[in-house]
Order: sequence, then C-alpha cells, then structure tokens
Amino acid sequence: MKAYIITSGKAIEPFGDNSQDCLIANETLKASQESVLRSLNIDLVIVEEAQIQDPEEHLILTDSLYFNRELLIDFISRSRGLKRNTVCAFKPGVFTIRTIATTQDVTIYDDRVEYNLRYIPTVSQRGETVPVIIESNSLHENLRIPEHMTNISCYEIPLPDKIAIQIDFWTNLWAANIATLLAMVAKVMQTPKWKLFGTVLRAASLNQWKVASKLNQFGRNCDIHPAAYVEGSIIGDNVRIGAGSVVRECNIADNVSVENNVTLNFAVIGAGSYLADGSIIRYSVIYPNTFFGFSTLSCQMLGRNCFIGDGVSLTDYRLDGKNITVFKNGTVIDTDNRFLGSCVGHDTYLAAGTIVAPGRAIPNGTRIIPEDCRIIQKITSKGTIPDYRQVNKAT
Repeated sequence: MKAYIITSGKAIEPFGDNSQDCLIANETLKASQESVLRSLNIDLVIVEEAQIQDPEEHLILTDSLYFNRELLIDFISRSRGLKRNTVCAFKPGVFTIRTIATTQDVTIYDDRVEYNLRYIPTVSQRGETVPVIIESNSLHENLRIPEHMTNISCYEIPLPDKIAIQIDFWTNLWAANIATLLAMVAKVMQTPKWKLFGTVLRAASLNQWKVASKLNQFGRNCDIHPAAYVEGSIIGDNVRIGAGSVVRECNIADNVSVENNVTLNFAVIGAGSYLADGSIIRYSVIYPNTFFGFSTLSCQMLGRNCFIGDGVSLTDYRLDGKNITVFKNGTVIDTDNRFLGSCVGHDTYLAAGTIVAPGRAIPNGTRIIPEDCRIIQKITSKGTIPDYRQVNKAT
C-alpha cells in the first residue's frame, strides 16, 4: 500500500514554521509520519492531489496531519471491512475539545469531526465516501477543580489510545505534544498485568507509583540526583536532574538541565533547554534551547531560543469564567476550553513583570520589558531615587 501526502505549505502561527518541521514529542511531524507509515510497511509518496492515479488501495492525507500507529491500524482495518472510500473521523467529545478542533482545518458535523485522512480501495470497490468514526478508549483523568471555576465538578483530560490532530495552529501543536504523553499513560493502563510482571519485580512492590517509577527510558550519560523522582518518562542523553526535582510523564530531549526542586508534570522539554531552580511546569511544551527562570507554566507553548525571566506570568484562565479565545488568521475563535495558556514565539525574551493573557500569541523575536516607571535604573549616593526621566536624559 502507498500513502500519498498532499503538501500544503502551511506556516504555523506564530512560529512561521512549515507544519512538517514542527516538533511533536521532540520529533518533527515529518519524521513522525514516516516512522508510523514505515512500521506498517506503507510507502510514502509526496505529490499534488491531482497527480494521484493509483488503481490499487491507498491512503491520502495532508502533510499537516499528526497521527499515531494505533489510529492508522484501526482506520485501515475498518476501512477494508467496509470496502468503500472512507474518511477518518472522531465523535465530538472530550478528545476533540481538548485538542481544540475548532482551530483545526477539519470538517465539524453534529455527530463527527472529519480529518484529512482518506482510504481509497481498489478501483472495483470505489464509490461514495463514508466516515469511519474512530472509537477512542474511555480512559480519562479527572482534575478536581472547584466547580465555581468550570461549572462542573471534574475537569476531564482524555487519555487517548488513538490520536489524529491537524497541525494548523499553535494550539494544535501544543495539544499534539500533550496527547503523546497522555497516550503513554493510556498504554500502560491498558497493558495486561502479566506483561508488567517484570516491572513489578524490579519495583519489588505492587504499589502503582513504585511500579511507575520503573517505567522510565533513560538515555546515555544522564546525571540524576538520588533525591530526584522520575516516573513514566522518556529522558534523552546528557540530561541533568537536580535534587528534589519531580518528573512525571514527561519527554525530555538531550542536553537538558533540570535544576533543583523543579516540578514537571506532562511536559515536553526541547533539547538544550535550562529549567531554573523551583520551576513548576505542567501540561506545557518548551522548544529547544530555551531558558526558563523560576516561575510556573500551565498549558503553555514556548518556542526555541527563548528567555523567560523570573517573575513572568503566563496565564491560562479568564476571570470572567468564559472560554479562552484565540486569534487565527485575524479571526477570533472560541477554543471551547476554560484552561489554555499562551504561545511565545521563537527567539523571544520576556523580562520580569511581564503578564500574558491566556490564548495570546507573541510573535517571533519579541523583547518585552516593563514600562520605565517600574524599573529602578539608578540610585544616588544619598540613597534617593532620582526621577527616571531626568536620569535617562543625563545618560
């Protein structure tokens, strides 16, 4: 079988990167697509859609579609059973909401969300296209957030076993990264207990947390302090994790420095990044070579080569209780989510005191510092602080 990938040439706001070059779980989307297809012995062909003239069964998808192996296996199997032209779809629900389908270039119906993945059977079986509605598992994690903030007693986070997300905007890129981590948890939860017997022996315990601490993948030359705790995570080469740090369900690339008392929970950290002492990062994505000072990240997306100083506040919740909105191509879009952070473009520096509203995207190369009146630039020998405007003129 062949898979024909239609090139879109999309540039993802605010980064300007081609969708194929976007990083998901520290791997480009292009590499991820190739890896999944290769594992199923499917040949990849990059073409313009009008050029496809294949009488045999094949797949057609866009170069901006992120999918995992489990999704593709299920979609192909069910499509073959129907012996019809098919399109991949999900039922609207927690998965489509949390992956922010409203900002994806997908077709949304009352009973399904259709993605840019199609199956074309042999010529003799072709006809009208029908949807194959993927049934993801029902696993989810409940966040017990006070009801006055969400109007519900528990805020559900899906733990999907099958993933399809169009990478059309920064929100989708963030969601795809987090979905890969959540899928790792789902995989362990669905693994038969007898297959975890070796892990139980290594943990010398049936306690779920002790077993989880033995499910890590460590690269070469890592320096993990004995007082650090790492659980269910993928750790690259030459990673340093300091004393008192907690790393749970994360993907950390090569040459990352995690200093002391850092808390990481469902986070993807790019190669060469530095996380200062006491940082708290959850449900967030950091691209390579970013410096993150002591602060808190929740549901945020940071580009490469960024500096986030101590005292920067990247918020993820509206005080009026409404859903987070974003600007895509100049249009305001409701994300259907109460919690969503912001996006910081590549090569951006944010100084102490910077506050970014939820859902907002900062362009590449931005430098933000507080206004002059909030910065003490000079103190006289008598200990008095001169008028800043006069000091500025004198210097």
